[in-house]
Amino acid sequence: MDNDLPKGTRRVGNLVDFNADTPPVSVTLERDEEGISVTVPWGGSDDYYSSWFMGEHTRRPELGVWPPMPKKLLFWDSHGSVLLVDCWARGYHTNFSTGSGRVWARYAVVGVNDNIDYSVVNGVRSEVTGLREWLGVESVEEDFDFESRVLTIKASSGEPIEITSLLRFRPSWDVTHDGHESTTIKNVVFCESRSSDPSSWKDLMETHRGMRDLLVVSRWVAVTCTILQAQHDADPLKTLDGAEHGEQWRTVIEPHSDPSSSRPTGWRPHLVEYADLGPNGIALWLSLRDRFQRALDPIISDRFINEVSPVTHMAQVGPGLEALGFLIMQTKDGMSASEANRKPLRARLDRILREIDDVVPFDGSDWAAGMTEAYNGIKHANRDLPTELELLNRWRESVLAVRAWVALELGVKAEVIRSRLERDPQTTPYVART
Repeated sequence: MDNDLPKGTRRVGNLVDFNADTPPVSVTLERDEEGISVTVPWGGSDDYYSSWFMGEHTRRPELGVWPPMPKKLLFWDSHGSVLLVDCWARGYHTNFSTGSGRVWARYAVVGVNDNIDYSVVNGVRSEVTGLREWLGVESVEEDFDFESRVLTIKASSGEPIEITSLLRFRPSWDVTHDGHESTTIKNVVFCESRSSDPSSWKDLMETHRGMRDLLVVSRWVAVTCTILQAQHDADPLKTLDGAEHGEQWRTVIEPHSDPSSSRPTGWRPHLVEYADLGPNGIALWLSLRDRFQRALDPIISDRFINEVSPVTHMAQVGPGLEALGFLIMQTKDGMSASEANRKPLRARLDRILREIDDVVPFDGSDWAAGMTEAYNGIKHANRDLPTELELLNRWRESVLAVRAWVALELGVKAEVIRSRLERDPQTTPYVART
């Protein structure tokens, strides 16, 4: 067994909280559908570890004040070490004589042995599903000699693609072994961000999630962004003699991530292609996403909502459209916030329509009128609720409208957008089954 944490893992080992005064304890490290956790036992309410779950009131006064549960914990067993980052206690069972509780972790960093503060890092690398194909990057080449029947596979990392000071794409490759039976060589493109000073994971990952959002808008599929590696300047690569040999990228496991099972299936063309943008266009998207966050976030988030009613989809997308019209009036028409806020929904949709009427594959005026009626129909209980078919088609058109608006803002030519939307599955209306 390698030092890894696939779902279903259950390992027994020791726990280190980096406090020499706390007692040793044997714990169980698990990864399941709920996340990554360690189960910590205790022998009574006087046991230090019971306080992690039951609070200060469980201790006798003469025991003094014990330290609170730390935010980072180190697990180690015969397979290696795992640093648990951003920990919290949730759930326990006790009969007031013995008990056990579970400590959960936001991230697990594999192979760390020292007391390193991985709550902040100097670098992160993630994988965004579909990014490599969108970029058209290959790091693995195959050559088959038919005469000698020899297959030669060459894997080499390409030059990084610099996007902004906070984001680069790093073409690479990965090898996995399945016992002695198979070896898999995979093309990979890392999204990579670095900081000279240790920064929060959230700050360094923001542009990575921005790339995820761009691919969602482009294809309207549920793209994932999974952290794979992290680097900390206080944790350099060392040999057994203690000598340092440059930076080290540690494997990171996010509890709910499973990139191998989340790749989009089926054919869907891109509305925005990398050739349309290049690095400067991607930087423009990241700026657009930041400026129009209140409009784009609800609509992009809707793509990750499954098995809900058309009313729920409409309730998610409607506020995004309201915000988009509001922001366009401010940024392009020079309206004040109070003036734009007084504009009704129909006026905001008409303002969006002025931007996209030449490219959308539906009657824009009909959409603005129908969307206004449908959205108000679900917001106000004194109005008739539209049919599910009407809601689905107004939702579909509204998402197309926002996708087309983004493509235009990023400089994709109108005739190109029209051509691509003709082939986009979302252009096909929903119809009632007979």
